[in-house]
Amino acid sequence: MSSTQPSLLAVLVSVRIDTTSGRATRSRADTAAIALAQKALGESGEPWLCTAGDMPAGVARDYLAQGVSQLTRVPADGSAGLEEIVQVLATACRDSELVLTGPRGESGPASGLLPYALAKCLQRPLINEVIDLLPETDGGWHVTQALPRGARRSWRLERGTAAVLVTSARLASREDLPLRYSWAAAQAGCLTNGPIATGTPQPARSADWTFEPARRQRRPLAPASTESGAARMARATGSAESSRQGGIVIRDGSAVDKARLLLEHLRKLSLVHPST
Repeated sequence: MSSTQPSLLAVLVSVRIDTTSGRATRSRADTAAIALAQKALGESGEPWLCTAGDMPAGVARDYLAQGVSQLTRVPADGSAGLEEIVQVLATACRDSELVLTGPRGESGPASGLLPYALAKCLQRPLINEVIDLLPETDGGWHVTQALPRGARRSWRLERGTAAVLVTSARLASREDLPLRYSWAAAQAGCLTNGPIATGTPQPARSADWTFEPARRQRRPLAPASTESGAARMARATGSAESSRQGGIVIRDGSAVDKARLLLEHLRKLSLVHPST
């Protein structure tokens, strides 16, 4: 497979900076996207990996260790903005039918807008939160999209339909998509440099980037009420005060007196008719 003829599935990969050690590593989300593409293609082929910019060879080899034979690094200016990066990736991935990307960068705050800008540049539809991808017998694709609260939505892409797929963050937790690492595959894989895109607009001025540690994530909002279900039921039946005060143990008195107190308690709970 040459770099001029990409695979049917192209997977965009990026560099992740470990927040503890500061080392450059492969992204877990992008590795899960590679595993999904490998599962979809099966023995018939393999995905084509592409990245924009100067990815360290060690990180690129880590991606090849997933079992892919080639990764293409498309040259891009380090000071290029989103539009320039999108133009470079669009030129490189134009011949691939499906382009898979991760949801967003894993280091620091990230907007996650690159897949949407890429789909707009390629004039392709975009499906986000992709959790599964299966080939159809007629050459089409069956795409499963993850929705809130565990719901799922299925899409059918006809044969030859080009689209951009953004994988779900939950994809990395799937047990049937092992994020394997093979040292032999990492050494046997080929790193290639893609051609410089012609007609790519250059930035008007160099952007001044300031690197700083990632901000601490905000804590989720506390629930409006921490009241238990039993307390809400007691309040709905009018026995909230009794539940807060606790029960009454009656040891003295006759059986009639005890029955009268029990009947009054049942009336408070609206379990018997008031005239009973």
